[in-house]
Amino acid sequence: MFKAIGAVQGVSDAVCGSMDWCPITNLDTADAAYEWMLGSTRSGLSDEEQAISDALAESYPAAINALGLQDADGNALTLDSTDSGSYYTYMIGVIEDSLNNFLADTTFPYNVSASTGNGGFGMGRQGGENRTFPGNGQMQPPTDGEQESRAFPGGMNRPDGEIPSMPDGEMPSIPNGEMPSMPDGEMPSMPADGKDYTQRDQITRTQTSGGVQLSGTYETAQDYIDALNANGEWITYDAAANTAKITSIADFAKACKTASKQLGAFDQLDAGQGENTLFGYGDGSGAHFDADLAAILADLGNEYAQAYADDLQKQDALGVDVQTRLKMYTPLYYLLPAQEGFQTANVAKYWRIRTGIAQSDMSLSTEVNLALALDNYDGVESVDFATVWGQQHVQAERTGGSDENFIAWVQSCTAQ
Repeated sequence: MFKAIGAVQGVSDAVCGSMDWCPITNLDTADAAYEWMLGSTRSGLSDEEQAISDALAESYPAAINALGLQDADGNALTLDSTDSGSYYTYMIGVIEDSLNNFLADTTFPYNVSASTGNGGFGMGRQGGENRTFPGNGQMQPPTDGEQESRAFPGGMNRPDGEIPSMPDGEMPSIPNGEMPSMPDGEMPSMPADGKDYTQRDQITRTQTSGGVQLSGTYETAQDYIDALNANGEWITYDAAANTAKITSIADFAKACKTASKQLGAFDQLDAGQGENTLFGYGDGSGAHFDADLAAILADLGNEYAQAYADDLQKQDALGVDVQTRLKMYTPLYYLLPAQEGFQTANVAKYWRIRTGIAQSDMSLSTEVNLALALDNYDGVESVDFATVWGQQHVQAERTGGSDENFIAWVQSCTAQ
């Protein structure tokens, strides 16, 4: 049939490379990861809400240790508690590398407002984006309205990243076949029933304890560091070496990465988050999917516990349960030896991951865990990872523009 319609023959359609800006994935542990990194920045929680946040954060070490992550030298990365262990130390290093890259890349005097978000913290957000190119090495843009994808589950191309949330629950027009930059990086409302889901989308944000807000021009790197330390010193700066160190992940989050999502960040208590719609059943309503959060709510006797229990028992129109669907959306399920799906997917050879470190859309551990798993996966030839200081949920780049950097990266991969 494909030959009859003139389709190209004898060329693999496997994804050769994946460019990931701010990927939101690994939703099986995303709620716990969010509270582990950003939960300490929440304010105004009730006693029961605080108990939920704390329980999620405290469950994250077990989730990390079950993954069997390793660094580039093959050393096991583990969390002994929420703020100690080799994984914690590794994450500190990732944050410091991001800051030190910024210091190396930046010429002072430095104008935050003119930097397109780099170094600003708390500035406007745009949607992330993901691009792939197929195994024949040719660029292949999506057709109008087509979501860009990557190959993970069972050799099938899966939707890459997330569809961003739209104002008023409407889908955007998509010029020239490209996905637009959208606010918040969330899933949109899918009002198949014609209902107005605007109010649901508006409750995905909540108050935080704030963070450092920077504006204007900083004459020297020391001036910039002093501004970041305005609410309490958490960065030490060596002017001679032009490098910096941080005190803790909690101090970094309080200054630069404060929570903006409700409990749970991805499987929201009232099923009002975009990811709830993703795991819904085609009626425009959200459904719960986080079994660990469900167990925490049951232990606390929370009013939402029964709703979680009911949704976790559902199956879709094909008879597939939500935990199976969740695995299909989780790259680590296919990349790590400790997972049942290990080596059951056709994984791209080349990866480039860029993410804004200041975004509150997800925990930094999401992107780090993906990069670590890919680095240790046999068959993956290159993982180019960086988290960009000060940037939000955007097509984050240390230097240069996202389009030209992406094209140059594709050319370097196909030249090998």
